[in-house]
Amino acid sequence: MVLVTGGTGFIGAYLLAELVKRDIPVKAIKRSKSSTSYTEDIFKYKYGAEGKRLFSKINWIDGDIMDIYSIEDAMDGVQEVYHCAAVVSLRDDRPDEIILTAEKGTENMVNAALNKGIKKFCHVSSVAALGESINKGEITEENFEDFSFENSPYSIGKHLAEAQVWRAYAEGLNTVVVLPSIVLGPWGEMHKGGSMALFEFINKNSRFYTDGVMGYVHVKDVVDTMLRLMDENTFNERYIINSENLSFLDLYSTIAINLNKPKPKIRLSSFTLKAFKVIYNLTAKHKISSMMIRHATEQHLYSNKKICDTLKGYKFTPIKATIEETAKYFLNEDRK
Repeated sequence: MVLVTGGTGFIGAYLLAELVKRDIPVKAIKRSKSSTSYTEDIFKYKYGAEGKRLFSKINWIDGDIMDIYSIEDAMDGVQEVYHCAAVVSLRDDRPDEIILTAEKGTENMVNAALNKGIKKFCHVSSVAALGESINKGEITEENFEDFSFENSPYSIGKHLAEAQVWRAYAEGLNTVVVLPSIVLGPWGEMHKGGSMALFEFINKNSRFYTDGVMGYVHVKDVVDTMLRLMDENTFNERYIINSENLSFLDLYSTIAINLNKPKPKIRLSSFTLKAFKVIYNLTAKHKISSMMIRHATEQHLYSNKKICDTLKGYKFTPIKATIEETAKYFLNEDRK
């Protein structure tokens, strides 16, 4: 039996779809008021008419990672845990919630796993948990500058959550940590953030781009590598999950082409963005953070050598193909 947290979210939904397709018994924790509709949509997208039947195999359990008692109850009869739950945001407007959910929620998860004798535990972290690159080179699992607590609440939360996982490893829990870069792929929440919000932004504002470079990966590859690492008992290591590093100009141009929009031509400098931030934040409900501007204008290069070597030449989905698939999904959803 497998337990998944974050099953109503992006990575968790795709993970559930793959586990159920493999006929693996699975439980999924969700908060009592959380909707499973987006997860159902992914099952339908991946499996068509069979999706409804496969979705019905999930044993949904009302619980909360902030409540260790509900977690321990959910872990009854479970051998493997995939911890995907997180509040994903580069904004600064909910720092306490973002950091507490990541750190305390993960602490509860690994403590419950130790108490229940869980055999395997996979934690979904993020490249945001790592420090900056050294001399603008590629960041590896071991090669980066010391982590700064001046980073975004999301980065701090992920960093502290990992510390809980490594503490649990020292206490005997078999763990594997994956650190995805920016995850792309079809998903229903196009108005609530994530990769689909990026497509929506470019659909409306395709003229602009920034100087930054970032890593990207298809959600399918995140799930595939997680499952293989667990299947092959590759424990007590962390792995960057990244397909390619692309400039925002190249990324935005490829998305624009697939959305039948003009390619971006107007460059927004760091100075321009900072000036816009001051004006925008005077009235906006969701503020632009300094970290958002840094990510938009700086180079962040991530190496996938370790995961490719460990999984014997794993081949990532090209980002061009990922964008084509996601844009097609976006356009279909946008017409509904």
